[in-house]
Amino acid sequence: MGWADAQEGGSQAVRYLIDHLPATKFAELDPEEFYDFTAVRPHVSYTEDGERILKWPSNEFFYWSSEDGSRELILFLGTEPSLKWRTYTQTLLSVVEPYDMQLMINAGSLLDALPHTRDATLTGSANKEELKVKLEGVRIRRSTYQGPVGVTSAFMEACTKAGLDYVSLMGHASHYVQRGPNYKVSKAIVHQINEMLSLNVSLEELEELSKTFEEDVTKSIRSSVEVSAYVKRLERQYDGRETGEELPTPESAVEGVEQFLRDNPPPDGQPGSSN
Repeated sequence: MGWADAQEGGSQAVRYLIDHLPATKFAELDPEEFYDFTAVRPHVSYTEDGERILKWPSNEFFYWSSEDGSRELILFLGTEPSLKWRTYTQTLLSVVEPYDMQLMINAGSLLDALPHTRDATLTGSANKEELKVKLEGVRIRRSTYQGPVGVTSAFMEACTKAGLDYVSLMGHASHYVQRGPNYKVSKAIVHQINEMLSLNVSLEELEELSKTFEEDVTKSIRSSVEVSAYVKRLERQYDGRETGEELPTPESAVEGVEQFLRDNPPPDGQPGSSN
């Protein structure tokens, strides 16, 4: 799953795993019951032969098994529903139930005050304390947030009630970047899932895509003295964290992001970030 999915970091990681395991599609959900099509509209496109195709919000399941059959993996790539969240989450669980899944992993990404020139940061959470050992190298997030949530929170609650282990991996994407996919975030997520599940999926293609992503973003901000200086400041903060120096508080980091957005509004008709 990939909600929230800033700069498509989470969904691109899932797509990469589907393509490189490779995994086979075996099921999909009919979108009719779960979407308000005036809010989540279908898209029309044309093939090279001029055939008109209408694409509805998709929710697809893919299956992979190791050669010796000792490991199985189901990957789900979907669109956050508008309606019937409890029915939707129970439907997801009913699809995977026959496979006796032992661990659910949510892959997503969020915007943060981090430089695009450094490795993407991952934070994680789990619904059981003993699962945190699987998050070695990932900062454990102890959220005190209270307020509106996405469908992943509903799914985590459903997993917990069903007695299923649940882990969330969130990549942190540079908030000033106005393009996607953010392959640096995707690479960090795939690497962590590789480690957790011993998948041995090659990261070579993601390494190259990450380099190109960084180069393209660097070129795009080069003409702005303000943005370039801001990135340099983020680099110093990031490197300070790596060397153990004291970092700004979360409150001051948020304040810095808000000030940056005030000083550098996006062009008319363009969003401040790609999601």
